[in-house]
Amino acid sequence: MKKRLTGSQIVAQTLKNYGVEYVAGIPGHGIWTQTDAFLEEESKIKFIQVFHEQSAVHLADGYYRVAGKPMAAFTSIGAGASNTVIGMATAFTDSTSVMLITGGPPTHMRGHGLLQELERYTDNDFPKIAEAVSKRHWVVTRVEELPFTMHRAWSAMTTGRPGPVHIEIPMDVQAEAAEVAL
Repeated sequence: MKKRLTGSQIVAQTLKNYGVEYVAGIPGHGIWTQTDAFLEEESKIKFIQVFHEQSAVHLADGYYRVAGKPMAAFTSIGAGASNTVIGMATAFTDSTSVMLITGGPPTHMRGHGLLQELERYTDNDFPKIAEAVSKRHWVVTRVEELPFTMHRAWSAMTTGRPGPVHIEIPMDVQAEAAEVAL
């Protein structure tokens, strides 16, 4: 059955459907809409606000090691996302399932150096950085892609040799709504 959801609600509902109990991160300008969706009554995912982005990924990594269940970490764009690299590298090296969700610049502004976007030599370098420390990574450009991307990310993270995955969701895709089936 299809339901009209924002991109952020799609992420929260999909994580809930997979049994994720906790998300950890720091709200910021590039991830506000996603933060709101985690806090909605419908998602019922416990939100843990950390003091540093690296802590969010280490928390998710430790939770997987202890509970054997994946947890999601989230950050804003630019420097906030970059602070997750050491935690992602640890999860990648030790084969633990962590889902990192980062905000991204609005799709029509990608490559303009907006909002701490890392783009000195190429457009928004963080997905390239994440590629080195994750099993898979995605940049979602349309809200309709999110259900499929979330399922692919979950599958990549939990099947075969476990490992971290990264999904960048631009700010406009987080807020846009579509009729989707989860």
